[in-house]
Amino acid sequence: MVREAPAHYHGHRRRLRERLAADPRALSDYELLELLLTHALPRRDTKPIAKDMITRFGSLAGALQADPDRLAEVPGLGEAAASLWRTLRECSARAACSPLAAKEKFSSPDQVRDMVCSRLGHLTKEEFWVILVDNQNRLIRFERVFRGTVDQTAAYPREILELALRHHASGLILVHNHPGGDPNPSRQDRTLTETVGRLAGDLGLRLLDHIIVTGRSCSSFRALGLI
Repeated sequence: MVREAPAHYHGHRRRLRERLAADPRALSDYELLELLLTHALPRRDTKPIAKDMITRFGSLAGALQADPDRLAEVPGLGEAAASLWRTLRECSARAACSPLAAKEKFSSPDQVRDMVCSRLGHLTKEEFWVILVDNQNRLIRFERVFRGTVDQTAAYPREILELALRHHASGLILVHNHPGGDPNPSRQDRTLTETVGRLAGDLGLRLLDHIIVTGRSCSSFRALGLI
């Protein structure tokens, strides 16, 4: 019986892992990506696929942030890679939401920004979420309240405030995404924020901010002086 020779990329893959262990910074972007892809494609040479992904999506960051459904456009990738990307995305979002499990107090705007960008930044349809906090600004819930179309969502102040009252919140932060990539508040965003802020005040609730998230940035009503 003739034993099949090992694929040529096995030695290369081993050397990459050795270099990763010795100094991760020494690896190029495509080399890091090809190592990641081995977890979804253990029997494929992932080097050309990794290079193709960086060309298609513009950078390592672009490849990692790519919509899992778009990975099917890359020759050599399939559902295993899409599943890996969805898993990585959810792990990242949950890690950013770790203050929720610990009921931590928000100590900086960066904490809020990291949490909402990890959860909403990659979405291709508009969604509306609410962060609820207690009177010490400890996180109670981070919950989606509406899911919209590709360019708009129906956000109703009554449902938002009912959610806050139901969970005995003291303050709330409105969050939604702009899949089109423009983080600037629209006229509808401003009107909604004004309405929620007025009604929240009547109920003894604090509207702390309204954050708009895109794939690459976010804007804050409070930082813009709109709250």
